[in-house]
Amino acid sequence: GPAHEVTGRVAPPAAGAKPNILLGAQVYTVLLGSIMIVAGVVMFFLLRERYYEKLVAGRNQERVALVETLGQALKCRPFRASLCMALAYGSGTSLVGTFGYYATVYYVCRGDVAAAGTWNFWMGLSGMVFGFLGIPVYATIARRLGKKHGMMAVQVSAAAVFVATWWLYTPEVRWLQVFASGLIAFTSAGFWMLYSSILADVMDYDELETGKRREGAISACSSWIMKFGMAIAGWLTSEALARTGFDAALGGDQSATTIFTIRFLLAAVPVAGLALAFTVLLRLGLTQEKMAEVRVALEARRGRV
Repeated sequence: GPAHEVTGRVAPPAAGAKPNILLGAQVYTVLLGSIMIVAGVVMFFLLRERYYEKLVAGRNQERVALVETLGQALKCRPFRASLCMALAYGSGTSLVGTFGYYATVYYVCRGDVAAAGTWNFWMGLSGMVFGFLGIPVYATIARRLGKKHGMMAVQVSAAAVFVATWWLYTPEVRWLQVFASGLIAFTSAGFWMLYSSILADVMDYDELETGKRREGAISACSSWIMKFGMAIAGWLTSEALARTGFDAALGGDQSATTIFTIRFLLAAVPVAGLALAFTVLLRLGLTQEKMAEVRVALEARRGRV
């Protein structure tokens, strides 16, 4: 307009104008993606296999087809169990990103997108801080009680947190949702840390059973199946949201039934996923004592590393 032609500057947004959520998401994802790319490249060049010279270099290994090695990895029962556990946890908790946001915007902040954006910033910051704190806490529990019991502690505490979201997301005391986000991140950090550690035990178990070391196959298979599961969960989440009766045109005037359903799903679906994950975990035979036996057997076979 004329004001732009005279000053050469972009006028500030009008009072009461809605924030450009799409632009914010684009900028955020570009920045986050750039950080991930840089971190990945740095790790590729700096990380080295500690035992490469002793265990790999100079050994003649038969070539195995990709499909074959993935199929062999899936034959490992503890691997299948750990995958099912992670899928149940990841699929159940994937609702947090969607329904947690809608609960903040349309229930806690009554449709005020700008205020919700501010609260989501503080919730993200809380998640980062609490996430870092969850790592040493659950690592200590796992060292003292074993990884399996450490994972049990993660899942039980996570279920309690999701039940508590019914009260932590409330328009009467908005800052309580900051603790909801932080506590969810606290338990999530513990889960994925211990899941990766349990996956290392699965690799040891698989090596003892088959005589082959398949970190690549197990990691790739786990990553692909998890991404596939998350994609399906994301689609189901969008379908579930559509069936709550949510209508963006209504803003903060969503029906009581819609708000109740969003809040209920935010609490209930993750708890259901955690219950399934806990059931699978109970059947995971890789206890602390079992893995000590596996380690002794492996070292007797190929030497201590």
